[in-house]
Amino acid sequence: MIDRRPAPLRSALAQLAAAACACALLAGCGTPARPLESSLTDMESLQLRSWISPQLRRNIDLLPVTGGQETSMWWGSRINAMTLNQTYQESLRRLGLMPDVPDTGRYQLQVEVLALAQPNVPVLPEVALSVRYTLTERAAGGGKVLYQRTLRTTQKAGIDDSLNPSEQLRIATESALRNNIADLIRELASLALPA
Repeated sequence: MIDRRPAPLRSALAQLAAAACACALLAGCGTPARPLESSLTDMESLQLRSWISPQLRRNIDLLPVTGGQETSMWWGSRINAMTLNQTYQESLRRLGLMPDVPDTGRYQLQVEVLALAQPNVPVLPEVALSVRYTLTERAAGGGKVLYQRTLRTTQKAGIDDSLNPSEQLRIATESALRNNIADLIRELASLALPA
């Protein structure tokens, strides 16, 4: 069948169809970050574990992690409070830092997610994450601050990770959090702590 519409109208319709396809591709559902994929891997844990001082082993209680956000049903990849807490607990457990009995560690770790920057158009996205960490000695009236720092990590994801832009954004977000935790552990390992 021959299309008898004028050429400008055919061109406009073709552009509209292409734009609709692009929007459908980019407007996938929001995909929240997952705790196990955001946690340190077994390999990373094995490598980092050898750096950790004996004073930290089984001695860090994790306070409730703050700064989580729910993922929109339409777009994005956020890290909610439950995922954040599970991610940090799993990472600290794999490293042998959490005590066997909760609330008995010599130190307390406070974690606050300050910012999660993601692109509006997530084709080959780069995600930036800023987290403030505070490590204190446990004491009745408030312990001495041994470490306080804001760590910023970035991570890109691409076609090698997934063809779906929503999945690329989720993967970049999980990797940025995992890298941030690894940076924290490297810094804690270099602390000069009293015996």
